[in-house]
Amino acid sequence: MTSIRNCELPDGLLYDVEHDLWTRLEADGTITLGLTDVGQSRAGHIQLVSFTRRARAGRAARGDSLAVLESAKWVGPVASPTAGSVVERNEALLARPKLINLDPYGRGWIVRLRPDEPFLAADPDAGWTTGRAAIERYEAKLRLPFRSVSGVDEDFWCVHCNEWDV
Repeated sequence: MTSIRNCELPDGLLYDVEHDLWTRLEADGTITLGLTDVGQSRAGHIQLVSFTRRARAGRAARGDSLAVLESAKWVGPVASPTAGSVVERNEALLARPKLINLDPYGRGWIVRLRPDEPFLAADPDAGWTTGRAAIERYEAKLRLPFRSVSGVDEDFWCVHCNEWDV
């Protein structure tokens, strides 16, 4: 496991640094999608998760919004990394959205998809990366100021530094 500014980036995951998303290929061919530790830290306390119509209907094209996450200083969509069928939504997030902050790679996952084609095989330039390349992209991203919803450049906020109970 690698860390950057106290945020974890587990090995074996693919990262979309631009959108602060991670994905994991499961043994059954599905992929699990979630917000990275860096993403949840930058967003702050996640207060609301809502699943879109596409996520509830079960079909999504690449780039379709599957969920919307809201915090006090940020609102953002969770886009589908590939075309496929939504096989599961993390309904626990509806009652306890803070799970994304507390355990982004475990209990805080957002959706599971069954891709129409093997994930990333058809489009290796989709922006997903692993390992050292992900760290380098995050290092470059974190050198830039974070502009919140209020339009104010904010310091990097970290759930790990606020002693939240996992």
